[in-house]
Amino acid sequence: MASLPAGGGGPGGGMGLAEAIWAMPRWLGLGMDAMMSRMVRAVAGGGGVPGGGGPRGRPENLTREEQAVLDSAELYLARGRELKQWWERAWTANCFAQRFPLSTSYNRPDMSFGFFDAARVDGREMPILGSFQSLFYDQTKSPTADRAAAARWMRDQIREFVLHYFMRVSYFEEPQAYVPAVERQPPPALLRPFSLCFEENPSLVGFGFSQHFFKRSDNGEIGEFPKADRYAIVDLREVGPIFRWILLHVDIFDFNFTYQPLGPGTPSLTFPLEEGSYLILDRTFVVDEEAPAPGVLGRYGFGYSFIKNPVPGLIAYGPGEFEAAIELITFIVYRDGKVRADAVFVANRPTEIARVPLNPAVLAGKAASLATLGVAPYVLGPLRDALAGLPFAGAAFDPVAAGIALANFLSGGLAAENLCLSTQQLEKIFLVKHFMQHYQTLEGSLQTWRQISNWLDAAALPRWVVTGRAGE
Repeated sequence: MASLPAGGGGPGGGMGLAEAIWAMPRWLGLGMDAMMSRMVRAVAGGGGVPGGGGPRGRPENLTREEQAVLDSAELYLARGRELKQWWERAWTANCFAQRFPLSTSYNRPDMSFGFFDAARVDGREMPILGSFQSLFYDQTKSPTADRAAAARWMRDQIREFVLHYFMRVSYFEEPQAYVPAVERQPPPALLRPFSLCFEENPSLVGFGFSQHFFKRSDNGEIGEFPKADRYAIVDLREVGPIFRWILLHVDIFDFNFTYQPLGPGTPSLTFPLEEGSYLILDRTFVVDEEAPAPGVLGRYGFGYSFIKNPVPGLIAYGPGEFEAAIELITFIVYRDGKVRADAVFVANRPTEIARVPLNPAVLAGKAASLATLGVAPYVLGPLRDALAGLPFAGAAFDPVAAGIALANFLSGGLAAENLCLSTQQLEKIFLVKHFMQHYQTLEGSLQTWRQISNWLDAAALPRWVVTGRAGE
């Protein structure tokens, strides 16, 4: 379980060689464009929100990425609604084209499964994949004879926690070794691998949400959240009455792939991936239901639709690269005071895993971006735009899919049968990683939930809960 929250918003098993290949470009640091964009956005800043200095018109001084995200936001919101409707029908009918287990759980009342299917999105049949998991979250332990009153208290507390504060405290900092204040020179780089000195290395787990833009419900005006409120995600009960939709960004922490070439229990290589995406949610993704079914006191939760990154990267599939995807997190409070948490993920199946440009000018631009920590794309922007107009400028190939296809061609299919070298296996690995992210986030949030005695007493809440910022 994760440590106490550090503010703001699984253990990985041994994976296959194909997964390590898939992860390699992001491990090498080829994600600088997004990082630099966030730095530029932080400098630009500004904005307003109802009740926070007054709204203004369409935000100014937007980066090219932000403008493209806003332009496509409602398209991806519509796709997310269609996926949500498909999920609700499939879940109610318990009908999936292909369903398979994702995890095993001992001595815990948890369940999960993955699936492959197809959903109608944008007027066409879209192959999709996804996962569902349900876990026990908490229960009332009041010695009072009035168990019904205790269960109602639990319902009211869960409602406030989930709809008002969960997205502010959904990432956590794991414990790290104590670093004493000792004056010493850091060891030379060549000797650092042999040093046993403690060094600060914060490790974050979970989802780090930040809010950026909104559309008002009264007049349809688009505004920008002030930087001071960037991590104090709005009360989701205001989505609908005040906000037609809100646009957020999520950083997915500890999204690592581990490769153990010699099998379980042997030395491994871990490839850390910096995953993130823009998100959009409206009232259809907010769950606020009292007594929705017999034996249930309430259902409370939220979801969102992913927005595709307008700037393609070397990784062609994952958060920020989906054609259509949703996540849903729902808490159910039962009449006996028990609480369960359900998490759903649905996305299009990949048509490519990696995207390596064949245009040498594009490859040179990627190398320059890496060498200059993401500055080159902004300096060489006009040249990049000119090169984009050349014939075959967008040509690329997928080395991961090509490698898998070649391995199976040369082995007559034995690579898939005996070594699990197949695109479908990569899809299942991807679903397992999402499963573990949901699991870690929900398990870690339990410590935050339990340390607050009364979530309805806003005046007594710690400042880091209210602001969503670490150290406040």
